[in-house]
Amino acid sequence: MGYRFTLESANVVANLTFGRIMSCYREIYSSKESCDSFMYFLDEFNRNMYSNEKERYMRTIREIKMALHNSFDGIPGRCRSYENIEYDETFLSFHRQALKALGDLSAIFERCAVKSLLLPRKGGYQNYRGFNSYDFMTSRDTLKKLVRLHEGDSCLILQPEEAPKQAVIFDAFPNFEVALRQADLWPAVLFWDGEEDFAFVPVKHENELLYLYEIICYERHPIYELRRVAERNRKASHYIFQLSDLHFGAKNVDVAERRLRTLLKSHLSTFEVDDTSQFVITGDAVESPKNSTENDYRNFSEYLEERCGEPPIRVLGNHDINNHGIALFPGRQRIANIVGDYPKIERLDEQKAILLLFNSNTNGNFAKGEIGTAQMSEMGNLLDNAENIGDYLLIAVLHHHLLPIPQPDFYGRKWLDKILSDELMDKTLELIDADLFMEWLTQRNVKFVLHGHKHIPFKTEHNGIHVIACGSSTGRVSHKEKGKTYMSYNLMKISENAVTVTLFAEELPGGGARNIYLPETVYLRDEASVHKS
Repeated sequence: MGYRFTLESANVVANLTFGRIMSCYREIYSSKESCDSFMYFLDEFNRNMYSNEKERYMRTIREIKMALHNSFDGIPGRCRSYENIEYDETFLSFHRQALKALGDLSAIFERCAVKSLLLPRKGGYQNYRGFNSYDFMTSRDTLKKLVRLHEGDSCLILQPEEAPKQAVIFDAFPNFEVALRQADLWPAVLFWDGEEDFAFVPVKHENELLYLYEIICYERHPIYELRRVAERNRKASHYIFQLSDLHFGAKNVDVAERRLRTLLKSHLSTFEVDDTSQFVITGDAVESPKNSTENDYRNFSEYLEERCGEPPIRVLGNHDINNHGIALFPGRQRIANIVGDYPKIERLDEQKAILLLFNSNTNGNFAKGEIGTAQMSEMGNLLDNAENIGDYLLIAVLHHHLLPIPQPDFYGRKWLDKILSDELMDKTLELIDADLFMEWLTQRNVKFVLHGHKHIPFKTEHNGIHVIACGSSTGRVSHKEKGKTYMSYNLMKISENAVTVTLFAEELPGGGARNIYLPETVYLRDEASVHKS
């Protein structure tokens, strides 16, 4: 059985496929626009459903539409805001007909033993025969061919009408974080049998796709065989966890550290056996440069080293060299001798990447920073003396931010923020020579910049450079809702042809980290042989 859906209806399709009736129900009744959108989804159901039992399903759809229309008729203006309704047994009873109808609709998707989601991407690849398009992943003809193999309930095939600009549109599907982390390998298919047993399988052409669905025809437990197929052509990847602004020694960091350890351990467990990983800390590892805070950090550092086999790479933040991060006189910062001299480079020869490590605290009052021409000049010497530098991806690592970072919706203003203007506050935190340094990065063909400092996760692109900000990995940030935080970390995946960066954050302590809803950054090393984003 196949179903073709619009990107706008991805959440609805995911909720129905996994029997999340209440989630679907809340979304439909959240606004008049949502109601209208869902009714359009039902109107188009006949055109988008492919099955040998289609007419039986359409009878169910007609009954569902009638039930939902009846429930809408009792609502002034067709649909009222869900937030304005007091949820009680009376409300549930009033909409019980709609809930039953959604349950019947969900049963259509749920009944298939194996479920799958096609993950298309634009473009194609080049080989000796010429350019091969990836358009087959969104083609109706392709879906018809797949459904011929699975007309009944043996497999559900969900096909988006177009390739998404933001992969996180599919975030409502369980285990999607595995597919998102491997966005550089799309097009692909995410298969699952229940929420725990799943397989992510990249494909390059239509014949490969058809072969995967033929496997399901013959295997009693096809997920295991699909995983074997995926492993056959798989190449190992290298992951860089970016942590920042840990502030060991500050209040309640010990609780946050315990939670952070669990999040990282859980994330590492999803990697394949032959994948490698390392940690990069972009400043402010401690609240103030003291023996006690450095010991706390050292214990955490040893934990990270045990996880990946390498000590974390650390650059200086203003709190690492000044008491509580404040420099009252420029040029008098107390450098923490534990971290060494700057600038310096870290070569990742297997991944053909070089980390350029800078100390952005060479000058500046308060929490300001500066790279300085001396560091730029010396880093230039290091690069010019490095072998085969043209073959390497260059990633700059520092603490201070280079570009303005917008204030997110979750942000809660502290008392000092309320007294001083945003412009004046930013002035006390800026990198003095940000424009000059950005010009240097452009001339040296640096493609990525990793930094921290403002405790706000963010990513943007400027003049071909992907600038990646990590928030506070221990949640040292004000949240407008009491009891909430924003513990964040970033994950950079370096594979043979691409670099993918994903931002993660946990807002409710213990609630689980999720990828933040911003477009994922994918940098392609060889644009002649892989698709262009």
